[in-house]
Amino acid sequence: MKRIKLEAVIKVSDDIIVEEAMIKRTAGLLGEIESYDINNNYNASQSDENNSAEKRTENQDGLSEITKSINSANKIYYGSLSLDERKAISLTIFIQVNFDKIKSDENYKAKISSLFENKFSFEKSSIEKIFLSSGESSNFDNFKNKFLEGDLLQIIIYIWEKILSIGEEDDFELELVEKAASKFGLEPAIINDTKKQGNDRAKIAKAIVSIESGKVPYNKLKAFEKTVLLGLMLSECSTIDGQISKENLSQLKRVLSSQFGISNNAASVILEKKLNYSITEKVEKVEVYREKYDLVAFLWEKILSTEESINDGEMGLIRKWIRRLDISDVESEGARKDAMALLNPSS
Repeated sequence: MKRIKLEAVIKVSDDIIVEEAMIKRTAGLLGEIESYDINNNYNASQSDENNSAEKRTENQDGLSEITKSINSANKIYYGSLSLDERKAISLTIFIQVNFDKIKSDENYKAKISSLFENKFSFEKSSIEKIFLSSGESSNFDNFKNKFLEGDLLQIIIYIWEKILSIGEEDDFELELVEKAASKFGLEPAIINDTKKQGNDRAKIAKAIVSIESGKVPYNKLKAFEKTVLLGLMLSECSTIDGQISKENLSQLKRVLSSQFGISNNAASVILEKKLNYSITEKVEKVEVYREKYDLVAFLWEKILSTEESINDGEMGLIRKWIRRLDISDVESEGARKDAMALLNPSS
């Protein structure tokens, strides 16, 4: 035997009062009712407000744990950081590097706060809490020693990605990152390389924003955006119970790199993107047959335009995606021939 918890909001006539006997007659058909709670005057908006307040409290509690973790950690490893931890550590880097300036210049502090609110989607209250947790004196050397070089490079690349993903390049922001990287001992050539890698990720992030906006039909997206769309859908097809196995991850990365020209560095943006809906299912529902067929032909064009071969596991992943679009193997073969004809018009 197992226990289940069922929560439901039911619309009834104003003169109906739900009582114990009614609960047992209806929900009791499913099994023995051990406990229940009834609110005959449920207010949805009030409930939403309460849930939001609880969520804010949870977020603040979580942030407290993050700031404690940053302060107490002997080493900070990029690969083990959550997205919120990346934001918090990025802000802490700027605070430590510019400690005296922030303490003496409220306008400077406000500009950094605005940067994290707009480019990192960090809540204003969370930003202020990290400023407060920095204390009254700088401890940069201790903070610097928490990073191994590889982890430091990854967090700098992440910072570049965030500030270059939205809007045009801003001199204040560029100088802020360059100053921070230099303070940590990175040479100009290495800083430029981290910016390039961050910009590669930013291009992916911008493409995802364009895809999610829905302003352009999927099959009419720019070639790069369409490539990112394929990456998102193949990533979704590789995911089981919210996780991608090592085998599937290896196959997916190879397809993205060898067939789509997306480096492992840039592919991380696709792999880490958490959509609250199925992108493949959405494409299957909103696009007509011809548009889905065109997407499959575009995929074959990407595959056939490279000399890299596809192994059985990678082909299995691609077939899985094609079938989710409700395109048959016969139709896929037709799309492959169309792509081949497009790539070799004289043959």
